[in-house]
Amino acid sequence: MYRTYFSKKNIVLLFFFVYIIVPSQNLTIIYEVVYKPSKDNKSTKSKIYYLDILNQESIFRDEIRKKSDSLVYYGNSYGLGYPNINEQIYLKKNLKKNQILRYFTLMISRDKFYIPIAEIINWKLSPDIKIIGNMKCQKAETQYGGRHWTAWFAPEIQISEGPYIFHGLPGLIAEIYDDKEDYIFRLIKTQKFNHKNLYVEEENKGKEINWEIFKKIMQDFYTDPYAYIKTSSYKVMTDDGNGGMKKLNFRESTFEIQKSLREKNNPIELNQKIDFK
Repeated sequence: MYRTYFSKKNIVLLFFFVYIIVPSQNLTIIYEVVYKPSKDNKSTKSKIYYLDILNQESIFRDEIRKKSDSLVYYGNSYGLGYPNINEQIYLKKNLKKNQILRYFTLMISRDKFYIPIAEIINWKLSPDIKIIGNMKCQKAETQYGGRHWTAWFAPEIQISEGPYIFHGLPGLIAEIYDDKEDYIFRLIKTQKFNHKNLYVEEENKGKEINWEIFKKIMQDFYTDPYAYIKTSSYKVMTDDGNGGMKKLNFRESTFEIQKSLREKNNPIELNQKIDFK
């Protein structure tokens, strides 16, 4: 993984490389995302995310989903699910069409759906300057998802992009965080994007929904995570702890999933938080 902070020398070389490849608008920008799964404690998790940019389109996803999409693209498809829906951060932007889509894959059934993000990002620029690496970055602030965000962008890198939903500044976003620091996105490095197109695993497969339908889907899932399995002929097995397999205890597993959803309930879109109970 890339969880190392570069020395000053490496950062200088890194952003010299950025200057060379910026005009192509054909980049992979790697961010570290540090986040708090729960608002009830200060423990954090960290993941590496990839922002793949091709012309005016981009995909923001973690390493597992990036690899999965690649396998799907090259004809070796398999499904992925996450125990907690808030752990999924998978988003596609089409800036030419002014379209932003947030994708989800439901655990167990692998049902895929997406939500068009209609909330507009209005930036307030500040004259404040901070040096990140060897870049002079300017401050900007905005509101999104019930959170106040502070961004630091590099005007010298003229890409109006950034991690997750964030874009629209006159320069690449090098760092952005909310006022509680529940989510912090930090630029790590860039590299040339080496594909001819962007591929989204869920593209043309997912169902379009809105936030209200999303909440209904998740509340139903919370009530009975294995409803899909119970109405099918699938046999569900789990590790018995001794190298073998045993039949899944639906009751115990349901309690575990429900506990995870209740305790790790700190989504980026705090204004769309579901009160699981």
